[in-house]
Amino acid sequence: MRAFFFLLAVLFLVPPVIARPGNRVPTFNVQRNCGLEAEGATNPQQTRKSCVQDEVDAKKQLDQKWAKLGGKAKKECVGESSSGDDQSYVELLTCLQMSSDWNKLNTVGQAPAKTKGH
Repeated sequence: MRAFFFLLAVLFLVPPVIARPGNRVPTFNVQRNCGLEAEGATNPQQTRKSCVQDEVDAKKQLDQKWAKLGGKAKKECVGESSSGDDQSYVELLTCLQMSSDWNKLNTVGQAPAKTKGH
């Protein structure tokens, strides 16, 4: 019986973003994350504004490529970008850009690079 309650507790405590990285870009609380980042900054208002813009831009890029990326890379990167209290589209995008899946997306359909002298 204890195991059952423990399992229920784990299911409710695990953020849904980690549990389901598949079909859609996870939903992160950008305002909260950027608010935390702006705390203690020399110019909190500008820091917050820049942070929100960076997060919005990263989310747009993720929305465009998400469906084409492999599940393994998404799962690993969602876990990394949402650990602790931080949730960042910029971190998620950076992680995915370093994956081989992202590199494959950017080379498919491109003409081979020309070499000098040929």
